[in-house]
Amino acid sequence: MSKIYLIGDEKYSFEHTTKALTSDVSMFQLRLKNVSDELFTKQALLYKKACGERGIKFIINDNLNVAKLVDADGLHIGQDDLSYTFCKEQFPNKIIGLTVGNENEAQKAFELGVDYIGLGAMYETQTKKNANVIGLQALRKISNIANCDIVAIGGVDCDNFQNVYDAGADTLAVCSAVLSSDKPEEIVKILKGK
Repeated sequence: MSKIYLIGDEKYSFEHTTKALTSDVSMFQLRLKNVSDELFTKQALLYKKACGERGIKFIINDNLNVAKLVDADGLHIGQDDLSYTFCKEQFPNKIIGLTVGNENEAQKAFELGVDYIGLGAMYETQTKKNANVIGLQALRKISNIANCDIVAIGGVDCDNFQNVYDAGADTLAVCSAVLSSDKPEEIVKILKGK
């Protein structure tokens, strides 16, 4: 049974997103790209409470200040963001995940000792235009050398999630596949393999 890492963004309301935050979700990442830190913090506090009540790990995307302010469970960073080492120093004893897009980046992440990698894109995705699709073959290769959880991201949905899981993903990251549905909690169940 796969683990689900749900990503919420400004496209979907708090009310709608929290419908999907069931016990089937193990981690939730709040990704707000075009908002002030003040608004990000307000939203983050709401989601942190919702995740806490449900036993879901709460991760902030790309914003160390907000992550510290709300005392999130962790932080997710990309290749072009703050360095992993700096984030680990500034935000000790927290989960730090790193986006990787190829075998070389994955190897470096494993050497750094990251808590998990966000690997993708598996398929083309509506959530992130122009995402570089690396596919299942890269996932298979990287899963053979991994020393941490692999969170597979990018175009994962109800039609292909089993293939992604079978190729070596520990966790499936989803956004629009779940949140674009009227019944997101039911989609989460399907992706969980229930």
